[in-house]
Amino acid sequence: MPKVYRLYNDVGDLFTLAVETKGDKYEIKTENNTYEVEFKGRGTKEWESIVMVNGRPRRVEVDQGYVIIDGSEIFRIDRLSEEAPKEGASLEELLKGKEGEVVSPLQGRVVQIRVKEGDAVNKGQPLLSIEAMKSETVISAPKAGIVKKINVKPGQGVRKGDVLLIIE
Repeated sequence: MPKVYRLYNDVGDLFTLAVETKGDKYEIKTENNTYEVEFKGRGTKEWESIVMVNGRPRRVEVDQGYVIIDGSEIFRIDRLSEEAPKEGASLEELLKGKEGEVVSPLQGRVVQIRVKEGDAVNKGQPLLSIEAMKSETVISAPKAGIVKKINVKPGQGVRKGDVLLIIE
């Protein structure tokens, strides 16, 4: 069973990866691509590694959260979390598991939750409010559905990219 990781970059984008070990290689799948990765050894810099990605050698360096491949900055990882895979779920289901998740667009404090678990919501309906720098931001439903789970409470601090609630 592959491990599922969520990567949040510094601008709030969320990437889901499924990583499966195959001997001394790793198969990394995203929603659009599959990569075969093999660690070959340490590079010349302190945090640099040499890896083979789909048969091509690459220099990969992680420095202060920035992932640098072959000397070009790619993106900054703000946060990484491992998700427990759902029993019996296909790889495609694991990768698309983020659909319906409502994530925080900013860091702040939850002021008000306007729905409860089990509520039916319409697209655009206000779900909750987050306060940051004396300004209140209303978070609305990205789609219609049923509120499956609420992960926050009033007064709780949240970071950009945190999953606030799930709509199915």
